[in-house]
Amino acid sequence: MAKYSVIKEHIKQRLIRGEWTEGYRLPSSREFAQYYESSVNTIEKAIKELAEEGWLIRDSRRGTFMNKGKETLQSGTRLVAAFVFGIDNPIWATALRGVEDTLFLRGYQLLSSSDDRNLEKLESLVRGAVERKVEGVILSPFMSEGHEEINNRIFSLLQDYGIKYISLDRVVYNTSIPYVTSDNIAGAYNLTKLLIGQGHKRILFIKNSNISTINERLMGFKQAFIDSELEYSDEFEVFISTKYEDFSDEFDDYCEILERKMKEMQFTAVFTANDQIAEAAIRSLENLNYRIPDDVSLVTYDAENLNRRIKLNVTGVTQPFYEMGQCAAQLLLKMIDENEDPLFYGQVCKSNIYIGESVNSISE
Repeated sequence: MAKYSVIKEHIKQRLIRGEWTEGYRLPSSREFAQYYESSVNTIEKAIKELAEEGWLIRDSRRGTFMNKGKETLQSGTRLVAAFVFGIDNPIWATALRGVEDTLFLRGYQLLSSSDDRNLEKLESLVRGAVERKVEGVILSPFMSEGHEEINNRIFSLLQDYGIKYISLDRVVYNTSIPYVTSDNIAGAYNLTKLLIGQGHKRILFIKNSNISTINERLMGFKQAFIDSELEYSDEFEVFISTKYEDFSDEFDDYCEILERKMKEMQFTAVFTANDQIAEAAIRSLENLNYRIPDDVSLVTYDAENLNRRIKLNVTGVTQPFYEMGQCAAQLLLKMIDENEDPLFYGQVCKSNIYIGESVNSISE
C-alpha cells in the first residue's frame, strides 16, 4: 500500500477516535510531514482525499478542520475483540498483528486478550466485549472436555446482540460458523510425503485430541500413504488423550505413556500434530536413547515455534498465522459492512514446510 494511503487511514482513525473535535484546527501539512516522517506532498495527497471524502474541511486562511457532519456517517463503536490462547505465544501474537494491521487500515481498534486456555475466563472476556459494544469478535473456540456448553453460550450471546464472529484456526463441527484456518490436510500430506521420499514406511502420527485441525492433519497423513501405494495401518496412530489442548500440567504423564507405547512399536519416523506434542516426543525418544535423526526422524506442525524453544532444528510445517489473522479480520469486516452472516464461509491459507535437520534417509 502506498505511504500516503497508510497516512490517510491513520489520520482517519485519529478523527474517528475524536482526537480533533469540532472547531479544532488540525496540524499543518508541514507538521504532519514531520510527525509521519514524510514529504509535504505526500501529506497533501492524503489530506486532499480525506477532504474529498467528506472527512475534512479545508479553509485557505483558517486551516483544516474535521467535518462534524461526517461523524454521523460512522455507525457503531469501530471496536473488534480478538481472544487467543496466549498472547505471549509467538504464533498467536503474530495472528493478532495480522488482525490489528488490517483493522487499522479500516479505522477500527482492536481489543485483544489471552484467555489462558480457561473456558470461564473466555466467557467472561466475551461478556466484557459485549458490554463495550464491540462490532465483531475473533476467537479460537475451545475443543477440550466440557467445551460444548460454554461455547454454545458464547455463540448464543454474540448472536443475541447481533455481534458478528469468526473462528480462527479451527472449524467448529456441526455449525456454519465462518472460519479461517490453514491447509492442514495439504500441509500434513506434503510433510508425510517428505518422510516417505526419504524411505520411511513406518511412521507414527502422535496426537492428543480430535479437534478439527489435528483430524485434518491425520487425513493428510493417511492420504500420503495411499497415494504412495504403501500399506497403512491404524497402529501408526498414537492417540494419547489429554484433559486440555494445552497439556502442560499433564506433560510428564503424557511422556510416560508415550514412552511405553514407543517401546511396543517398530518405527523409523515420528510425525507430531503440534509443537507441544513434539516436545513430549523429543523427551520420550531421549529417555529411550533414540537419537534424532540418527535413529529416528522427527517432523512436526508449528516447527518454527518449536525451534524457538529447543536446541534441535526440527523439520516441519509453519502456518501463516499473520495471513490468517489478516483474512479473519477482512472476513469479519465484510460481515459487519454487509450486516449479514454467510450461510457457510471458510477460508484456507497456505502453509509452508521448513527444512531443518531432524530427518535422515533410510535404505530399503
